[in-house]
Amino acid sequence: MKSGKNRIRFGCFLPIPATPVERLLGIAQVNEKAGFDSIWTPDHLLFMPPGTVPEAWSLLAATAVVTEKAILGTCVSDPHRHHPAVLAQKVATVDRISGGRVILGLGAGEAMNLEPFGITSKKPVSKLIEAVTIMRELWAGEVLNYEGKFWKLRDAFLQINPVKGTVPIYFGANSPRTLRLTGEIADGWLSIPLSPKLYKERLKLVEEGAEKAGKSLEDIDTGVYLYTSVTEKTEDAHKELETIKSQVIPSPELLREGGYDIELPEDLQSLSYFKAFPDAEWIEKFLRFGELIPMEAAIEFSVAGTPEDCITKIDEYIKAGAKHFLLINIGPDPRQVVELYSREIIPRFR
Repeated sequence: MKSGKNRIRFGCFLPIPATPVERLLGIAQVNEKAGFDSIWTPDHLLFMPPGTVPEAWSLLAATAVVTEKAILGTCVSDPHRHHPAVLAQKVATVDRISGGRVILGLGAGEAMNLEPFGITSKKPVSKLIEAVTIMRELWAGEVLNYEGKFWKLRDAFLQINPVKGTVPIYFGANSPRTLRLTGEIADGWLSIPLSPKLYKERLKLVEEGAEKAGKSLEDIDTGVYLYTSVTEKTEDAHKELETIKSQVIPSPELLREGGYDIELPEDLQSLSYFKAFPDAEWIEKFLRFGELIPMEAAIEFSVAGTPEDCITKIDEYIKAGAKHFLLINIGPDPRQVVELYSREIIPRFR
């Protein structure tokens, strides 16, 4: 069994936006008891498909109270909606409540959380770097004088610090620039759903960034966000992917990169979840795109089937370099999925 950052870990993604807020804490408890190492929530103002979208750090604070040992993280926050000092204070507060169990997932931002509200996102990667710098110095207890492109701080400090003096920061990175940056300055990588082959290819860029900073991949917790359905029959698990294929593979570009060259109508060719809005027009486009995605592609980009099928697929991701699985449960019987992971799948990797 591997230890530390190289131990294989399993996380559950809270079922947002499909589930009422009052049920989420119970789901978190069930998954922790089942042996999941981490619990994750999206940090969104809006979500697609539509549903109930709670504020992430309030939810994680409540989750911290009803859990004992699971890591708690966002997948992912962004540097645009909060001043970095305000975000650093929120994160440190939840970290204190949880006894030091928090991860801050950060990304460059998504249109649905910004544009409807008039929140600017110019130079998002540069802004991300600056926010990380400020937060880490504030968490360390520094009195900070900082002259940046986006923020200017004078004799600034926090009156709350994380349990361990800092909080791990994981990047939700997809582009070559942010993948290299992940290796260079982040503690972990949160990948969108990818096939094992694509995961391995992208991880090489993370490794390049790590080597530039004098680190190795052993210093990075390499995570992957995946949809999972586990049943006693392979075909029953695969059926659950049918209606969410455009969530499993959220852009034609990613589909093509995976080797599936299908003909698309012109209005779908540049479709991207990261530029989408949760309105009728966008939902209709993604539904049409989903109908055109080959079923074998959705299977390749997910973990679905019998327990043995899923163990084999998880092994493929581990061989590609993944160490932390962030799983969203889409099984026809979600409780059965949790039970099968607890009883048959997670123990195989312990």
